[in-house]
Amino acid sequence: MKKGLTLLVLLISLFGITACEKNIEKAESESKAQDVLEETENVKSNILVVYFSRTGANYNVGNIEIGNSAMMASYIKDYLKADSFEIVPVKKYSDDYETTTAEAQKEKEEKARPEIKDKIENFDDYDTIFIGYPIWWGDLPMIVYNFLESYNFNGKTVVPFNTHEGSGNAGTYETIKSKLPKANIKDGLALQGVVARTESGKNETINWLKKLGY
Repeated sequence: MKKGLTLLVLLISLFGITACEKNIEKAESESKAQDVLEETENVKSNILVVYFSRTGANYNVGNIEIGNSAMMASYIKDYLKADSFEIVPVKKYSDDYETTTAEAQKEKEEKARPEIKDKIENFDDYDTIFIGYPIWWGDLPMIVYNFLESYNFNGKTVVPFNTHEGSGNAGTYETIKSKLPKANIKDGLALQGVVARTESGKNETINWLKKLGY
């Protein structure tokens, strides 16, 4: 009887030790995973993806909830694990396509600088700025001019990208170079709006980033 009791006590002890070890291993594993998550969350990117993009009715793609240029921006942000900033106007553009084209034409004629909702407080922390936009009336949207004039780009690398419906970059990359003479302007990418919304457009964007060395 004593031998049986001793064996039982021994088995219970061994089971307790094994269970305890497993609990310790599990706790250590969870702790390591939490550390990795915290480290990932604390990593700061030196790349910022800035974009202006309009939702609502768009030429050739219908009524959309995510703009064409925003689609390109999402590919870049995800691939580079970069931060992002959307240029949002204080006064929202109409969801109606014809109304917006008229507004954009008027802004261009007046060389307007539509007000931007938010501001990038830590702009100086970024070494590389990707800037995306649609082509409006063969030019940058006037609100993008406002953005370019609102920050100091001296010494920064600037990478333009844009969507269009047949006009390519419409000379806007040269415009950006002239506006930011002390920045390093990289080769940009122009995609037709309808293409930017496809897997092909995503692949083309990533291949462009690879060619740039990212």
